[in-house]
Amino acid sequence: MDRLVHHELRAFLTALLAVAVSAVVVGLVRGFPAVRISDRSAQTLAGFLAIWALFTFLENTRIKWFGEVRDFDAATPLAPETVLPTEDFWHDRPVQPGFLLVLVVPTLGMAFFMGSWMCLAPLVVGLGWAAKAARVAHWERKNGRVLWRGRVGSRPWELSCSQAGPRTPARTATDAPPAV
Repeated sequence: MDRLVHHELRAFLTALLAVAVSAVVVGLVRGFPAVRISDRSAQTLAGFLAIWALFTFLENTRIKWFGEVRDFDAATPLAPETVLPTEDFWHDRPVQPGFLLVLVVPTLGMAFFMGSWMCLAPLVVGLGWAAKAARVAHWERKNGRVLWRGRVGSRPWELSCSQAGPRTPARTATDAPPAV
């Protein structure tokens, strides 16, 4: 089982790494392009961001065809005695190597044949994954539960939830044990 917020963050970090790898490879092969933003480019970018913000807003609702919050609310509760994996996100695997290849190879193909700026393509889907990670984290904090995916191997998209464990307060310098 995998925490849904970790899954989305892992996908987002993989997309960012795919952008970085693709940009470096395209830059080394074709040369690094000069950055010039015209009025038309700025308007296109602003339009894209406005449409993305609208769809992200709709996903944060409970509207039937758009909202994902209904899926979170309908997650199957796990039995309290279920032992859940404890994973350290940064030490276990913050990037998925196989998925990185799936993102980099087509991105490089598009960047070489369609234009250097296509190396930013994984960023488009990566922004959606980052927004979903934020949405999941907000839902978990608000409801006091943790969302999990992959409880049933044949249906990895099925969500389940468990009660959030007790939070441990952050240690401060005054809480530290005295130096010997």
